Amino acid sequence: MGFFEPSGMGKDCDKAAQILKSFIDKGKIPQQVIADAKGLAIFSGFRGGMYLAGAGGSGVVVARLPDGTWSPPSAFSVRSGSIGIVYGVDVYDCICVLNTQSAVDAYKTSDVSLGGGAALAAGPLGGTYKPTEVKPVWVYTKSKGFYGGVTMDGTVIKQKVDANTAFYGSKITSEQILKGEVEYQNEDTKWPRGAKQLTEILKLAEGKVADSTVIKDVSSEPTPGDLQE
Repeated sequence: MGFFEPSGMGKDCDKAAQILKSFIDKGKIPQQVIADAKGLAIFSGFRGGMYLAGAGGSGVVVARLPDGTWSPPSAFSVRSGSIGIVYGVDVYDCICVLNTQSAVDAYKTSDVSLGGGAALAAGPLGGTYKPTEVKPVWVYTKSKGFYGGVTMDGTVIKQKVDANTAFYGSKITSEQILKGEVEYQNEDTKWPRGAKQLTEILKLAEGKVADSTVIKDVSSEPTPGDLQE
């Protein structure tokens, strides 16, 4: 389950690009949804247990800047726990489309509970998008595992300070990153240079011209949500 092994920000960005591309290839998210989004949180996780349920995973979040471009990515981990009659194991991919500034601001804190700061709703599928029906957060998930009582409510997103510090070269908060207030210490990791695949996939997702040579480098391997039969 290499997708969940500890990795650096560059690898997390490539994973996010792979996940987003998998949703695009399946036609799950209308381009206009991404084009109108104020932020995106992209991650994979796993849930499972028997009576004591738990979850884990990791991902990155980006925010729309005033000039219409995307902010650099901020890394986060995924954790949750609940008590109940739960059987099985589930591995999933998730994209949270953040449609309001308050939804984006929730990711600027040290941690946020999904379903707490902003109401979650299933995102519209291709051909069903109506701008007048926008919810604070649209959630897109895919999974082939089995899990009783699956819910994203209560899942905690916690910023990965160490990962962000290692990538950007100095201690920095999620709020600074998502506002684009990054002073790069390393030219090799400068956004978007340090995450080319994610940069181009974001363009592709919202209907802009993307670098096809970079898109080809995005892994075509199944993402966690597509792995299990």
